Amino acid sequence: MKQLLTIFFLGLAALTASAQTSSPEPVEGTDCSNLFFKALLDEDANAVGGLVSSDFTVTSFNGRTIDGRALQQAIGQNYIIVDSGMLTGTRTRTYGDVAVVQGLWNVSARIQNNGFNGDVAYTSVCVRSGGRWKVTTVQLTPAQ
Repeated sequence: MKQLLTIFFLGLAALTASAQTSSPEPVEGTDCSNLFFKALLDEDANAVGGLVSSDFTVTSFNGRTIDGRALQQAIGQNYIIVDSGMLTGTRTRTYGDVAVVQGLWNVSARIQNNGFNGDVAYTSVCVRSGGRWKVTTVQLTPAQ
């Protein structure tokens, strides 16, 4: 199961494309993080691309880091399909233009027809630059 989760989150890291003009702009750090996970749920590669910074990375369960472009490609090619996902226990600490957001993501997903259903602890770091909030990094850890 850990290998499946690793593949899922490695694939999630493949997504940095141009922003979709109809995507909502985050108004603060928590909103930015929530919109990122909503874009994953919606399997919207363009929205993910518009929410992540140019140096975005996601760190998976095995400590492997993947960039935003790879995540976007995985979503765009239906390598990752998120059937459902709900964020709970969200806690945000804001330090000026930086927000550290933590919580649990109860997710049901398929990675190349291999299913996963369970809780994942997440930490996302969002930064306001040029007046816009962007997700710069996400850490995903299976929760017991």
